[in-house]
Amino acid sequence: MNIFISRPHGYCSGVIRAINLVKKARQKHVGVPVFVLGSIVHNEDVIKELFSFGITTVRDLKKSPAQLLKELPDQAVVVFTAHGHEVSLDEIARQKKMVVYDATCPMVTTNHRIIQNELNNDHQVIYIGKKNHPEANAAKSLGDNVFLIENNEDVNLLELVDKSPLVINQTTLSQMELAALHMAIIKKFSEARIADEICNATRLRQQAVLALPKETELVYVIGGVNSSNTASLADMARKTLPQTRVIRILNADEINKKDLDGLNYVAVVSGASTPLETTNRVVEELKRR
Repeated sequence: MNIFISRPHGYCSGVIRAINLVKKARQKHVGVPVFVLGSIVHNEDVIKELFSFGITTVRDLKKSPAQLLKELPDQAVVVFTAHGHEVSLDEIARQKKMVVYDATCPMVTTNHRIIQNELNNDHQVIYIGKKNHPEANAAKSLGDNVFLIENNEDVNLLELVDKSPLVINQTTLSQMELAALHMAIIKKFSEARIADEICNATRLRQQAVLALPKETELVYVIGGVNSSNTASLADMARKTLPQTRVIRILNADEINKKDLDGLNYVAVVSGASTPLETTNRVVEELKRR
């Protein structure tokens, strides 16, 4: 069986920064609980590893980040995730005299500055993102004139007073998906200004998917189930190779031997928050077939 390994793989710089910051907090505050508000990155293996270091991830789908933060002890050590966080959380942390480490990806921070500048200049902002994703929630929290859209139906329902709104996006979206929405927005708002803010790590991985060999019979996309950039890679693979089976897995343990029966060409793609050793173990497992 031939194995094609898509590159780049391993952590992007934003994920490396976030994980290192969490570990730094743990090392600096010995004997004190360290909490991460939400998933530091969307990969369960990474979260399990951090738990082994005594770092607690605080998550509950039935509660908002604000509710979860309020429930933590006063003066707690808290890390905000790589995806960014809602503006209101800063004030809650201040009132509770928490020690805060902000692991927001620099690319996300740059987007926030662009959005804030537009709002300060009385512009409205169309933000393309996934509803309920923490990065999108963080951007939307910057002001009432940030409008979140996810699909063409949202575009059709959108009413703005700004003739030249800025269009900006979640950094991990699919290039294909984004291009289609840009066209729909320009059709409705002809003077809209497009700021394509897909991060470089995401863009390079998507370009690699577009270059997958046409003879590929199966694509394994490695990454967390909630990872937006991994979902984008899988979606792009399905559209680029419509006759090819695409399977998302977290790690080598999720490889089903039956999926490989009779195959000659398998490709391996990994998301930006997938550890390099995870990808290597998947490849090693495939080589044993």
